[in-house]
Amino acid sequence: MNEFTKDSFLGGGIKIWQPKNGYRAGIDPILLAATVNVSEGQKVLDLGCGVGTASFAIGYRVKNVELYGIEIQKVFADLADLNSKENGIELKLECSNISNLSSNITSKSFDHVIANPPYFDRKSSVKSINLSKEKSFGDTCPISEWLKVAAKRAKPKGFVHFIVRSDRLPEMLRNMPNSLGSLVITPVISRKNENAKLTILHAKKNGRAGFIISSPIVLHPLKSDFRKKYVPEVDKVLRKGASLINWI
Repeated sequence: MNEFTKDSFLGGGIKIWQPKNGYRAGIDPILLAATVNVSEGQKVLDLGCGVGTASFAIGYRVKNVELYGIEIQKVFADLADLNSKENGIELKLECSNISNLSSNITSKSFDHVIANPPYFDRKSSVKSINLSKEKSFGDTCPISEWLKVAAKRAKPKGFVHFIVRSDRLPEMLRNMPNSLGSLVITPVISRKNENAKLTILHAKKNGRAGFIISSPIVLHPLKSDFRKKYVPEVDKVLRKGASLINWI
């Protein structure tokens, strides 16, 4: 296991095995998980789940949730399976492309579909020489497909949640399926008065509420306060697995 590391998230609440090199989970899947309005007894589908960080963060916060994960890279799927056993949180895994799901998934509908898709559209960016990192960061499956699959798998009145680079937001809005409404955009900013590099998008299947841009999630205090790395609300998320639902 020398090529992997075992890292603590949520103040040690969950342990995540992941590759030492290439794509590594940071705070993005934790932030995504913290903003999902999931309740006990619900089903969650994680598209492109990687090593399962977002799913396990949800399973840590909310008990008795049925978690499903889709991951195209076998090495990540195998690590997600290991992490499931490591944390005692069941994640039902399928190693496949999101566009070619088995009947085990297509026969079901979900209360929540979450995704942390590759950040870069490779039609307008440069590929990584690291193949694992490339599949994680370079989107060879168009964002329209991610949205279509998420919308199809969400049950009526269910929710879809994406975290993306903010510069991909126009592309997402252009390709939003008609079945997804009640859109809420939550910017994620490093500090007050800075631009948002990340955005979390929430949508409701068959939702009819108006479009909302919510107040941003601010990660860090002002530079004048060097004693704290994160603002208290985000610190509770990262250390204790608290929720960060500011959009409903």
